[in-house]
Amino acid sequence: MPRNEPVPLDFATLRPPRKPRWFLVLPEGYESLAQPHLRSTPVAMAPVDALARFKAIALHAPRTRLVHEAGLQIELEQKSAVWRFTDKITVEAIEAGPGFSALAIYSRALLGFYDFGVNRKRVTRWLDAFYAAGSAK
Repeated sequence: MPRNEPVPLDFATLRPPRKPRWFLVLPEGYESLAQPHLRSTPVAMAPVDALARFKAIALHAPRTRLVHEAGLQIELEQKSAVWRFTDKITVEAIEAGPGFSALAIYSRALLGFYDFGVNRKRVTRWLDAFYAAGSAK
């Protein structure tokens, strides 16, 4: 990760690297300088509850730890099984209308040129578990 990446991360002004080693999810209608790979579906819960649910799912994954938490945003790290390379995952719960929230997720490899789809697989696996734990809008 570039050491100058701000904490908390501003998803609206995010400019991912040109290297294909990241995966971005943004809520439908969320405006950002970055083009997301996937749009998140709103869930019928408060942002704080949505973030808590996602955090529990992520922290259940092997070699994953919470690095930072501020308001409705968390930063996680996950290490690869063999080489112990570190990936960073930033997640923010965003209000998506009365009684609904949606997630913004930016997962990225810190080293190398290409991530071999690891970030996409991780994020979609965690999102599938997140949606399976409750009803989507």
